[in-house]
Amino acid sequence: MGVSIKQIAEIAGVSRGTVDRALNDRPGIKPEVKQHVLEIADQLGYRSNRAGKLLGLHKAPLTIGIQMPSDGNDFFDAILEGQRKAGEELADFGLKLHWRTMKGFSPEKQLQQIDELIELGAQALAIVPIDHAMISDKLAELDERKIPVVTFNTDIGGAKRLCYVGNDYLRSGSTAAGLLGRLADGRNWRILVLTGSVSMLGHNQRIHGFHSTLKEHYSNVKVIDIFETEDDDVQAYNITREFFAPAAAAGGREQMLPADAVYLTAGGTAGCCRAVIEAGLAGRVKIISFDRTPSMEQFLEDRVITASIEQEPYIQGYLPIKLLFDYLLDNTRPPACSWTRNEIVISENMNQSARFTAW
Repeated sequence: MGVSIKQIAEIAGVSRGTVDRALNDRPGIKPEVKQHVLEIADQLGYRSNRAGKLLGLHKAPLTIGIQMPSDGNDFFDAILEGQRKAGEELADFGLKLHWRTMKGFSPEKQLQQIDELIELGAQALAIVPIDHAMISDKLAELDERKIPVVTFNTDIGGAKRLCYVGNDYLRSGSTAAGLLGRLADGRNWRILVLTGSVSMLGHNQRIHGFHSTLKEHYSNVKVIDIFETEDDDVQAYNITREFFAPAAAAGGREQMLPADAVYLTAGGTAGCCRAVIEAGLAGRVKIISFDRTPSMEQFLEDRVITASIEQEPYIQGYLPIKLLFDYLLDNTRPPACSWTRNEIVISENMNQSARFTAW
């Protein structure tokens, strides 16, 4: 006979409702009580019992497909780690994960990979969507076919999806503006913006949030140019090197600086930093970036990067899988948006700040 919720409740000394909240990750339970209940459930073999029941209900494994533009971008390493952790935790329940990844932001390539995942039997998708009509139309089609989609890391405007897990890009852009505005301290500053792609809603929102806050609170700080890097360090290096070439040729004299700071909305930070160092402008030209990847660690420690804003990538990988699994299992509908936190990292606190946070 399988272990019942009533048995777990009796041994744990709590109500059956409390056990239900703990086992199904519902609100209204203290963390220490939840941990106590889960430990007892594991000891009694409840997890295995539920897994057997689920496998009996589903003749084929539950399958989730994951698509993301992660090739050549080490920011996604922590996201992948979160996805794998969720997959490991749910493997006993018959969950299978399939990945398709790409470099850059081609809607045609993303569409192709989404179709490949569906052909592999994916019953749900977790994707980093390109903000393009082709992808919106595909999500509408998947919605009609009852294939749920969770967008993560960045959202897509007005499209059909189950929910979004990721950063509040408007707020993170505003945070970056606040940092640079305070650094300018009333001086007239010029800002070079390097963005990943104008095809990514999140990148555009970071620019919009940045612009809005500068306009409202820091009118002395102006954006003078915006370039796309495609999240590529080589492109970011070449753009930055060319932009600051006059200052490098003039020996970095103050009056020859074409910009006082660089604001990066996405990838390419390491390439930008290398170009600034080679121009002899490290520390002179302030750099505000996002995330904290292995390639950025030394630049943070050496203060080449003035500050970077983290967005909990591990959770962005982990949570979509859990939410989709619950939805496939018993139609549990998640909140429309699950925001990850903005955390400012500087050289002085980088050793105390975890690169990702376990959910």
